[in-house]
Amino acid sequence: MSVEIWYGDKSHHEAEQKTLLELYQYLHPQQEHFVLLHNFFAGQSNEIDLVVLKQNGVFLAELKHIWDRIVGRREGNWKAINDDGSEIILNPDRPNPFKQAQRNYHSWKNWCQANAKEISTDQTHLHPMDWTEVMTCIVLYPDLPPDSDIAIGDWPVQALGLPAFLFALVSRSSKKVNLSHREMSHIPQLIGLKRWQLAQPTEKLSDWQPASFAALVARGHMLSEPLYRLDKANGKTITVGREVGNDLIITSPTVSRHHAELYQCNGRWVVHDLNSTSGTFVSYRGNPDDETQVQRLEFALKDKSIVRFGPAAYTLLLHESEET
Repeated sequence: MSVEIWYGDKSHHEAEQKTLLELYQYLHPQQEHFVLLHNFFAGQSNEIDLVVLKQNGVFLAELKHIWDRIVGRREGNWKAINDDGSEIILNPDRPNPFKQAQRNYHSWKNWCQANAKEISTDQTHLHPMDWTEVMTCIVLYPDLPPDSDIAIGDWPVQALGLPAFLFALVSRSSKKVNLSHREMSHIPQLIGLKRWQLAQPTEKLSDWQPASFAALVARGHMLSEPLYRLDKANGKTITVGREVGNDLIITSPTVSRHHAELYQCNGRWVVHDLNSTSGTFVSYRGNPDDETQVQRLEFALKDKSIVRFGPAAYTLLLHESEET
């Protein structure tokens, strides 16, 4: 479908820039319309990092860039524990991430409730909109560090790594949320945000676009790896299969233990089937009904190709810098 990005202020934090880029690249091939609101104030609130809207879901995220193990509770400071055991307090001059997310949830909810009549431009809704129905998250980039100890009780704030948050955006929905495309686009206008005019996900995203980007984006909600970055392989062969030890693990009984490989050859990404039981298939046109089984030693891939390993389908997204 499509993705709209609206912003109050452009972020100067590299981690936030990369998070927004990965959100855009991941959501664009999905079969839904998404509106991303970034770095803005809703009424008298503090700055909200991110809100994502879709027809049947609202998601609010407090973004954090963390590499080390995290220890956090509802009260008190959150700490990053380095490998040598030393501790770093996260944002010591501000409320902890839980408090920030909780505060921003209330600010967003209150603004939406106060502006409900102005937002509701579509009169065809069968049920009223429930503005309290917001999935509120602390999103850690690039992922939730292993062995982190985060306990925030039963208040509906979740701490997620970026991959899990991406998966939640396409898999989670609420019957209490019903937004039309027009309403989703109207909300950022009411707040006074500016919109990026981007036609395709491979266009340069201001000065945020990396020199190159290559990723497999899951087309189904049941895949445990919603976005796999090929460009981080640094030239190595990427193995695909259901067995632990593969780079891209697909836990399906119809995917072979060692199903396929992906690697670069003469500057292009190619896929090589390893004599799998259920086969590897490619569609250049992005149509699952128009695909070719990979039977040759190497099968070159193009941007927007659909690659299917047995039942698990991914869209290949490629961006090359203008210098390459």
